[in-house]
This record gives sequence, C-alpha cells and structure tokens, in this order.
Amino acid sequence: MLRKHEIIHIQIEFAEEPLPDINLKLLQSFLLVAKLGSFRLAAESARRSTAAISMQIKELEDQVGMRLFVRRTSRVTLTPNGRLLFDKTARAMRDIDDGFRSLSDIAAMRQSTVTIACAPTLAPKRVGGVLTTFRRRFPDSSVRLIEAPPAAALEILERQAAEFYVGPSVSNLKTFTFEKLTDEPLHACIPPEFDRGQQTVRFEDLKAFPIILLDRSTAIRTLIDDILHRKSLSLNVAYELQNAFTALSFASAGLGVAMLPSIAIEIAEFDGYRVVPFGEPEAARSIESLPRRAMYSTITQNS
Repeated sequence: MLRKHEIIHIQIEFAEEPLPDINLKLLQSFLLVAKLGSFRLAAESARRSTAAISMQIKELEDQVGMRLFVRRTSRVTLTPNGRLLFDKTARAMRDIDDGFRSLSDIAAMRQSTVTIACAPTLAPKRVGGVLTTFRRRFPDSSVRLIEAPPAAALEILERQAAEFYVGPSVSNLKTFTFEKLTDEPLHACIPPEFDRGQQTVRFEDLKAFPIILLDRSTAIRTLIDDILHRKSLSLNVAYELQNAFTALSFASAGLGVAMLPSIAIEIAEFDGYRVVPFGEPEAARSIESLPRRAMYSTITQNS
C-alpha cells in the first residue's frame, strides 16, 4: 500500500503529464456512462449501440493510460482516477454549455434588437429621425437607446454594450474609426444686461462677463477649453454645471452668458436671453458615428 506522501506525488505527476488531444465525443460518452452507471443505458440514451459506447470508453482509457471504470455484471462504477476525471470534465462541460448559451442569447438578441448609444443633448431632437429610419428599413427589429455622455463612450464601446454610437467626437478613442455626420455650432446665450447687440460674438468679447459653462466631463467644454488655450485667453467662469438645461435657466435668470451647442438651445423653452452665434469657425463640435457598418448607412445619412 502506498503511503500518503507517495499518493500525493503520483497525483501531481499525473496532473502535470500532458494528455493527448481527446475527442469531445469520448468525454460526452464517458460522462453519460458515469451518470447512468451502465454501458447499455448510456447507449440507449445516446441512441447508439452498446458496443460503440464500450469502444469509446476503451479508446478514452487508452488515451489517458488508466482504467476509468470498474466493470461489474450489472453496473459499472468509477475508479478513483475516473472520479477525478468526471469531476473536472463535468465542470468543464457545464462551463462550455453556459458559454454557448450566452453566445446564443447574445446572437438572438442582436438579430432582433439594436442598441444605440447617444449623447443626451442629441437624444431629444435628433434621434427620433434616426429611429424612424431604422424601423422603416428593419420593421422586425427593435431599438434600445442608451443616453450616454461622451466620457462614457469608451466603456460602452469596449464592452460592446451598443452596436452604434452617435455623439460628439471623442478624441481619446484611438482604436475606433468614427464617421463624421455633421458639425454643431457653439452659441452664446446673452441676457439683456450683457447684450451689446452684435450679430456674432468672439470669445474675447465675453471677457468682462460672468460665464456659464458645462463641466469638464462634457465634449463642449473640452472644445471651449481648447479654443481658449490656443487664444491664450481666460474667462470669468462663474458657474460650471452638468446639465445644459440648468445652464440655460441660469442665463435666463441673468446670472451670466451661457456657452452651449445649438441643439441644447433648440430643445429648451427658456427666454430672457438672446442667442448669438460665435464668429470663429472652430467654435463647433463634430458629431460622429461609430461603427461604420453597411446596415446602418441609411441611418447615418438621415441623421
């Protein structure tokens, strides 16, 4: 009889010994025999002959180099090594089955559902036309919309949580190829007490006024900061906000001049300020789409 340390040594050597490539069907037959305790019952379950199942088990035992079953007249039972193989193989098979089911679920969902991620400022006014075009072209499919700021675009795209993204350009996504849809100009919302009546405005014109900006997590703020840096210009930023509607309400209350993209101003219902476009051509953010896929070409063209 082997002493305890000798048994451990043998099992370690067995675990490290490289096994030959084993046919998955052999393992499936092995699991079936182990669960049913019978070559005959396993053959009936697999709709094969008993001899065929027996030959597969013999082939598997030859490949691993050891007996896996104790064969008795009425029933077969696993040897200790057979039990070890059964436990590991059954677990691996469950993982494989779970993986295939997950992939099948994803494939089925993506055949019937398309997820579009869109910047919140674009969703209220621009996405309706996109969805109408999609439904007209693919009437059997449904669309799921995720409102996501540009800062969350990288995570969404890397997790493949959406098939399509529409929003301001995201400069740090070097591994993705965006397709430009349009440019969206920046406007100043100027309350009467700061209004000089000009038809266009420059950043230099606003140095003396309190300024209302969105915070640095937004694409429009990144654009403004880049322009100010190139001009070596600083403004009196009185308020930094997360929401465009809040910024417009502050401008409406006369708290300062708000700088916002045109779409955010169009969908708001505030008064108390005059909307003035910027004269600088660089004062516009690029609206882009990702990925460039043939089935969405009509969507991008009509957005």
